[in-house]
Amino acid sequence: MDKPYVISINAISGGGNTTLTKLVAKSLKNSKAFHFDEFDSTNIYPENFYDWSIRGANIEEFDCPGMQKAITESISDNVVDYIIIDFPFGRDHSRLKRDIDLSVFIDTPLDVAMARRIIRDFIDDASDTADSRLKRLKEDLSYYVSRARYPYLDAYRHKNNCDLILDGWKKQEEICEEILNKIKAEPVGTGQPM
Repeated sequence: MDKPYVISINAISGGGNTTLTKLVAKSLKNSKAFHFDEFDSTNIYPENFYDWSIRGANIEEFDCPGMQKAITESISDNVVDYIIIDFPFGRDHSRLKRDIDLSVFIDTPLDVAMARRIIRDFIDDASDTADSRLKRLKEDLSYYVSRARYPYLDAYRHKNNCDLILDGWKKQEEICEEILNKIKAEPVGTGQPM
């Protein structure tokens, strides 16, 4: 067996990358998924994302040694055919760029991503009172308008180095099918058969 074929799925927060990573992993036989957020205990982040963006948005200030270790071990074990990673920087980050065979960017408009985040983080959260959720939503949106929007915009520059840029407006199943078709079209010997 060749080494596992590594697919990186990248989008802005709320862009659908986590859901799509799970869907692609479910659609590919003998695959394993890794999600950047699942490694928060070992991930390294800039102290302030707005300041980071203003300083030039150097993605090397983010690091994911735990995620890289898990992916490297999975590649070395050579028991899966596909590794799908939900990673915000795709091939642009030095930590994983050599491992990625296919880099995918889900191009989701900021307003759609924001609407999805609101649904995910505020509307679907029944563990809180409505007043408390509304207060948190107002604070979140105010912060987004004044500061958080800029790091979100920085995320779009990572699509330039992706092999496949897909429309984030589409249904997740359609986007998944486009990724699967891209993998099928890969020249023999560059990846695993589907």
